[in-house]
Parts: sequence; structure tokens; C-alpha cells
Amino acid sequence: MYFFEVIKSLFRWSNIGSILFFALNAAFMVIFLGSGDPQRMIIVGIIYVFSVAVALSPLGEWVLALFAGARKMKRLDMREKITPIVERVHGRAVEKSGRAMPHVVILKVMHDPEPNAYAIGRRTVCVTEGLLDLSDDMIEGIIAHEMGHLAKHHTVIQLMIGGGNFFITAFLLILKAICYIKGAIAALSIAKKGTDDIAGFIFNLIDVFTAILVWLWTKFCMLFLMWSSRKNEYEADKYAYEIGYGWNLAAALDLIGNGKHSSSFLKALYSTHPETHDRIAKLQELGVKYSRY
Repeated sequence: MYFFEVIKSLFRWSNIGSILFFALNAAFMVIFLGSGDPQRMIIVGIIYVFSVAVALSPLGEWVLALFAGARKMKRLDMREKITPIVERVHGRAVEKSGRAMPHVVILKVMHDPEPNAYAIGRRTVCVTEGLLDLSDDMIEGIIAHEMGHLAKHHTVIQLMIGGGNFFITAFLLILKAICYIKGAIAALSIAKKGTDDIAGFIFNLIDVFTAILVWLWTKFCMLFLMWSSRKNEYEADKYAYEIGYGWNLAAALDLIGNGKHSSSFLKALYSTHPETHDRIAKLQELGVKYSRY
């Protein structure tokens, strides 16, 4: 039943960008790496699907948390501070979401002084050491936001993209390395001959052009992913409000958010989170009676 809940939740408006990103990257890898050969493209597609399946497994979730720097929370005082808060918020989330919410949440810590938290995979919540310095009320708001990501399955798409992109990223790195090596060889050949090697120059130019196209394609696809990421942040904020932690979240955002608008249009387009003031304003529009002043 959980599987069907996940599939149903994937096809929402806020996830369109992530789905497009996933599809475009998969198509790029299968077509480009498959070199137009149907048999090779099928093999590449199977490898891609396998990498995504591994990412969606508990192993993939564990590896993603490991790469994020999240570790088992060993200190007793940390566990005594955060565990009751997580259990309290998780209980409300289960009451609201039922099967859509995992009934067990794995709690991990990241030794970072900045107050923050992250939902990873299907049931992992990572908190930074700095988050523990906030008041219990504010921590509740932030944890409620992360529960929203789990309940809405935003993090499942994160696993799918992470798994698929592990393969495609490795491929792109190899491709870039080949381009640079070929370019260096062509340049050395020209320098050694002391004459214009037209064939070598053209070969080098094609490699550079290919690397630029790959970079542009990646940037283009990232626009869709970042758009979905910002939409999902608003969804998770709304979820926190719906389970009773809207004021807590607004207060926490006001304390830890920088409140600065992006200095450029492109920077705003590639941002994973909306502006802090915009998020607080949305919460106020929902009915949160919060005011800093």
C-alpha cells in the first residue's frame, strides 16, 4: 500500500520539474551513451533502472545519508533533547497522513554548528548539532517541515534522482576527462610539430564543444529540478502548519533565515529554497498569527 501512496504522490504539480529532470537525464544518458545502437541503449537503460532501484532500497538511503555527513546520534544528552520532540511531531504526522507517513523515523546527526535539518529517503531525518541550541518550540517547527517532506514523498524523488545521477555524473566526469586529455594531446602535438595541425585543431574544438554542450544541458535540466525543490519547500511548510506547527516554523525561519533576496535572477532560479520572507508570508496567508514586531 505504501508503494501505491508513493506513486500517487509523485505525479503532483510541484513534482513536475523533478520528473522532467529525471526523464531528461535518463534520456540523455540512454541515447548518448547508447550511441544510437538499440541493443546498447537497452543495456544502458537496464543499468540506469538498476541504479535507481538500488537508490530506493534501504542501502541507497543509508549511502545518501552517509554522503550528506549524517551519522548515528551517540551522545545521550543529544538524544534526550531531540528524541521526544521528533516522536511528538511524528505522532501528529502519522495521525494526519496515515499510510503516507512512515511509522518509524530514523534520526541522525550532522556535526554542523548551523541550525538545520534534512529529510533523506523514505524515513530518515538528519538534524545538525546547531539545531539543538534552539528552543523546543522552534525545533518542533523545523521537524514538522521535514515530516512534510517525508509525508509528501519529496525525498523519494531525491533518492531516484540521486541513484540515476550517480551513474550519469560518473559518465559525465569521464567524458569531461577524456575531452581534456584529448585536448591536451592535440595541443602538445601542435606545439611539437611547430605547424598548424588542422585536423588536430578541429578534433580539439569538437571535444571542447561537446564538453560545453554537456555543461549547458546539465544547467538546463537543473532549472526544472530547482523549480520543483522550491515548490516542495512551500508544500512542506504548509504541512507543518496543518499539523499545528505553523507558528513554530515561522519563528524558526525568522531566526535562522538570512532574509536576503538573491542578488541576481539566475541565482534565484538555481536556488533550492524560496526566500525566507516569502515562506513566512505564505505561512501568514495560511493563518499563522506570527509577528516579529
